[in-house]
Amino acid sequence: MTAAPTTGTDQQALAEEIYRLMVGQGAMFALDTPIRQSLANLAEYLARRERRDPAEVAARIDQALSADARFTREVVGDEVRFVTTRQGAYVPRDQVDSHSFKQRLHDPEHPLPIDDISVVVSTSRPAITTVEPVYISDYWQMQVPPPVVEHVAPVEEAPLAEAPAPVEEVVAEPWVAAAEAPAPVEVEEAVVAPVAPAPVAAAPVEDVVVAPVTPAPVTAAPVEEVVVAPVAAPPLEAPPAAPVAPPPPVVVPAPRPAGPPRNTIFTLEDGTAIDLRRPVDELMAEHGDRLARLLADRLEHDPLRRIVSFGRKYYPEASVASLGKNDLRKIRDYILERGEPLLDTELIADLYYHNPRQQDYEGFRFSLNYRLHREKDFEFVGVEGAYLWATRGLPTIGGKRVKAAEMGQITAYLVEGYDDSLELQSIEAIQQSGSVTRMLTFFEWEYGVLPLDAGLAALLPGPLLPEQRSAVLRFESPQHYTTYLVEVRYPAGNRGGWLQGLEEFFHEHLVPGALLTISRTGEPNVFQVSYEEAPEKTERVLTFDEKKNKLAFANLSFYCAVDEDQLPGQSRFGRLNRLKAFPMGERRKSEMILEHVSETIGDQIGTPDAPRYALTLDDLFVAYNVLRPGSRALLQSLLEHSPDFSADEATPGRYIYTPAPSETVEEEEEAEQPGETVEEIQPARRRYGARYDEDE
Repeated sequence: MTAAPTTGTDQQALAEEIYRLMVGQGAMFALDTPIRQSLANLAEYLARRERRDPAEVAARIDQALSADARFTREVVGDEVRFVTTRQGAYVPRDQVDSHSFKQRLHDPEHPLPIDDISVVVSTSRPAITTVEPVYISDYWQMQVPPPVVEHVAPVEEAPLAEAPAPVEEVVAEPWVAAAEAPAPVEVEEAVVAPVAPAPVAAAPVEDVVVAPVTPAPVTAAPVEEVVVAPVAAPPLEAPPAAPVAPPPPVVVPAPRPAGPPRNTIFTLEDGTAIDLRRPVDELMAEHGDRLARLLADRLEHDPLRRIVSFGRKYYPEASVASLGKNDLRKIRDYILERGEPLLDTELIADLYYHNPRQQDYEGFRFSLNYRLHREKDFEFVGVEGAYLWATRGLPTIGGKRVKAAEMGQITAYLVEGYDDSLELQSIEAIQQSGSVTRMLTFFEWEYGVLPLDAGLAALLPGPLLPEQRSAVLRFESPQHYTTYLVEVRYPAGNRGGWLQGLEEFFHEHLVPGALLTISRTGEPNVFQVSYEEAPEKTERVLTFDEKKNKLAFANLSFYCAVDEDQLPGQSRFGRLNRLKAFPMGERRKSEMILEHVSETIGDQIGTPDAPRYALTLDDLFVAYNVLRPGSRALLQSLLEHSPDFSADEATPGRYIYTPAPSETVEEEEEAEQPGETVEEIQPARRRYGARYDEDE
């Protein structure tokens, strides 16, 4: 297939595009270093981009580059190559050494005599004089008044060959003019100007014109009037004024021929056309997110990595400051000394003494964040507007009672579609008011965690980096003037998210069933946590004895408003202490926890041989959240899809749980065999959902 005929303009455009491509490939080369690229590679690249035949594109490239003086065509075997440099055409270097130091040392052009050998060989180094800058205070500069020139208008000095322009004569002041003198005075001695004298014969004149030129000694004659005129360098005898020549005509260059119309339509990958002539505000409001993602993707796949990014900030890679091992060690030690994640601005101010008013402050701040992000010993735990850094060895926020892997599985119901936190408060209302109010369950109160549901996600800032796992926020209590570090674990994959670090605040001031409010502040990483206060009240509330690994009721005094229906008190939920404190790894099994809770707190309406338990959804919600967090939507789905649960048609909101037949009878019959007893198989009876008298 032959190449389509092309015009000279197309060839120049193609050659210019390939030249920029090759110069970008050799961006780090010297100016005269050859940059080589084969014709096959260029044709394959452009053919894939333009979706054309490679042979046709190769013919066009060969024709265009061969006609361009910036490229040199080479043929190595069967391969055609083109060579260029960053400064244009490639000129091979001349390797002939015709002016070496050895030759100049032994065969100088002007050899010195033996007696002047000290000029060549000397053991002393000449002193190099340097001019040190002297700073003059602004105060003294303001005190010195600018020079004032009286009666002389500033003019430009004209060449001597040109005739001076006509000027208006300025008559000197009365104290300067000699006309007011009583009588003319004969001046016999020459008046010497403050410059190098040059003798000139003086003649009596009536009007002497004084111009700001290099003065010469003149013998004054009786004068009647002295006129001072600011003319430009006239001769001693002022010639007559010449007519002013008209200004030369202004040559206006011919307008350059208009090129082809520029395309202002930008098409996205899905076919969406964007007209770039529209206002920027409209474009960003409609396509801002998509354009930002497209720009980030193009910069990420740049093979030269000329632009690097951190979050939503971009910076030239060549301008990024480097941090050595000593800098990284100093930063890590300082974070460990403070005992908590620190802002990048704190690290810069405390370790490098940089001021935000310095010109290179933002560049150094980007460099610090970019370099720390590439180090495995540091972890970014900040949000947009507040960049925090943590390192290995810091204390765990929230303790180690709940492991991250187990908590992620327990809160997985939030990403499975059972999040009903927006039923009472919409996302728009949360973002407008800047606060979220929620009820505190027993599990949340005991372990100091809050599931990261849709309501909290709408209030709290999201991750800044794609691979960011967590963020550290600061929660302030205006009612008690205390501050707590809270870690936000973001959901990932099939694992849910949660907040941890409020255990101390919950145990000191709240009880399960309290209403909690979280609000924004002016800082992106600082939030306020508060509750509604109420008169002191004491009740027996469910607690957890960690040493005995057992639930029990204890007297608690509290000053917060609570929902009486959600408070796990002994007066209403007297059987909650019979719940078994399963390990966290077992609590992720939502069906097993539901059956165990139903058998423990449900009302027995069956027989010992065929047990049946009745319970309401509200009671089930309180008891279920003792062992693990769960929403009403999750419980509703479990009740509807489990064959062991059925709705009570006589009482709305009530459910009947009928356990599956147990294998206890068969195990007891097997125990009657010789050598076996019922006590030996007792551990086998400890299956979930069983009632144990010995645990009561």
